[in-house]
Amino acid sequence: MSAPANPRAAFAAASFAALRAAAGDGQGEVLHLPLADIDEDPGQPRTLFEEEGLALLAASIRAHGLVQPVVVRPAVDGRHRLAFGARRLRAARLAGLAEVPAVIRRERDGDFAAQVIENQHRASLSNSDLVAAIARLAADGHTGKEIATICALKAYEVSAFRQAGNFPPELRARIDQADMRALYDLYRQWRKTPDAVLAALPEADVVLTVTEARRIVGGITGRPTGSLVLDRPVPAPAAPVHDPATAPTTDSVELRADGGGLHRAKPDIQEGAGQGEGKPQPMAAPGPAATEPVQPPVFHVTARDGAEGRLIVDRRAGGAGLVLVAYASGIAEVNAADLRIVRVE
Repeated sequence: MSAPANPRAAFAAASFAALRAAAGDGQGEVLHLPLADIDEDPGQPRTLFEEEGLALLAASIRAHGLVQPVVVRPAVDGRHRLAFGARRLRAARLAGLAEVPAVIRRERDGDFAAQVIENQHRASLSNSDLVAAIARLAADGHTGKEIATICALKAYEVSAFRQAGNFPPELRARIDQADMRALYDLYRQWRKTPDAVLAALPEADVVLTVTEARRIVGGITGRPTGSLVLDRPVPAPAAPVHDPATAPTTDSVELRADGGGLHRAKPDIQEGAGQGEGKPQPMAAPGPAATEPVQPPVFHVTARDGAEGRLIVDRRAGGAGLVLVAYASGIAEVNAADLRIVRVE
C-alpha cells in the first residue's frame, strides 16, 4: 500500500487547480458578453482597488485586448454575476470595451478560497481585505496552514492578520497604510504599554514599516531592536526614556521571496493566543548596546541580467516574491529568487 501524499502538497495542488478553474481553464467555450450585462460579486474578497494599477491594466487592454477571460455565473433574468476577474472587468470598462471574453461557470463549494487565490496571485489584496478574507476562511473551517497556502502568506503572517480584530482603533485605522507585521509588533507592545505606543505613533499619512515599528518599540523598552537602520529617539507620554544607539544584531539575514525584502532568519513574531498554530516563541534576548552610532549595512546585489544595484531593506515591493532594488537608472521591483549578494558595505 502506497504512503499517503503530503497533506500540504496535496492542498497546494488543489489550490493550483482552483486557480486554473478561476481563470476559466478547461471550463468550456469562451463567449463574448456585453459589459453592461455583468454585475460584480458583492461577496468577493477584494473591496479596495488601486487606481494606478487599474490604469496600467486598462492601458494594456487597449493595446492588446483582454487576453484572459473573466468567469461569470449563469444568467438570471438576463444578467450575469461576476465570479472571477473584478480587476480585469473594471480595467476593461476604463479601456472603453463594450464586451469582454467570458467563461460561464456554476457556483461551487470552495469558490471563495479560489477567489482569494486568484487575487493574491494577480495583485495582492489590501491588508483590510485580507483580514476579512482570513476571518471568513477560518469560519469556513480552514486550518491555519491551509489559509497560509490560500493567501500566499507565511504562518506567522496569518497569525498577525488573525489578531487584527484585537488591535486598538488607532492601529486598526492604519491597516492599509502599514506592514501587518509592523502593526502586530506594535500591538504586542501596546498590550504592555498602551499609552507609550499610541504617543509614539507617527502622523497618520506615514507608512508604518517593520523598521519603524521596531524603532518605536526599542525606544519604549530601551532595548536593541535588531533593525538594520539606526534607532532614533521616540517621544514618551511621561518622563523621557533613555534610548541608547544600538548596533545591528548578529542574527543572520536572508532574502525572502515573499515581497518582504530583507528579514532576520528567525522572525520574532509570536503566534496569537488560541490560534492553534503552535507555541508562542520567546522574544530574542537583547544584544549589547553600542557606544557609537553604527551606519546600516548596504547590500549590493545582482540579478540575472548582471546589473548591480543596492537592495532596499526598509520598504516592501508591490507583489509576492518581489523586492526593491535601487539601480543607477532608478528603483525597480526584482524577483528575490534571481538576486545574488555580491558585497556588503
